[in-house]
Amino acid sequence: MKRLHYALAALMAPLLLLGCVVMSGTSKTDFAATRQADLVFIGLPAPLNWLAAGMQGTTFPVSSQLSLTAAHVAVPLLKPVRAQHPTCDVAVIGDNNRGKIVHQLAWARAGRNVTLFGYSAINSLPKSSRGKIDGFVKRNGCYYGIITGAGAVSGMSGGPVIDSLTGETVGIITNVIPGKGAVAFVAVQDFTNLLDRMRIPYKTY
Repeated sequence: MKRLHYALAALMAPLLLLGCVVMSGTSKTDFAATRQADLVFIGLPAPLNWLAAGMQGTTFPVSSQLSLTAAHVAVPLLKPVRAQHPTCDVAVIGDNNRGKIVHQLAWARAGRNVTLFGYSAINSLPKSSRGKIDGFVKRNGCYYGIITGAGAVSGMSGGPVIDSLTGETVGIITNVIPGKGAVAFVAVQDFTNLLDRMRIPYKTY
């Protein structure tokens, strides 16, 4: 419970809602992440992007033509934004996902072990980390899950949070909580209206 209070205090700080701009906890280079998520460049083509301090993010497929990501990744992205949540850090972008793994979405549940996937903005390497959903907090009408014991680095924003038991994707990485060894994500149950509008299926519990 103490971690949740820390998490709520961190989420109250507007600066942290800019996304995964720092490192939290530990993550490892994991090429399995290339099957779960896609690296995207924000605002500039790749060569210029690298010179501009690695402005990168992560997306993941939810249909043959649509991917999910964090809204702060999607807005300046060099891909079409199909829909965006009015308050939460979630967006749907158009992409060619032929031949890629399509994620099956489900509601997030407290106490579940999860795996995070994404890409480092520092060196573009695929990353993964493991943790546990410690609980949920409300902030500006959004339902943030707090993962403890996990790590994220700049560039992993927009990546999937996957239930380690079911293999279902239960949320989107949105920001880290510095000094607390925790990562915040937007839970699937908080943007079901957006999923319904885009006809993206999900499972409830």
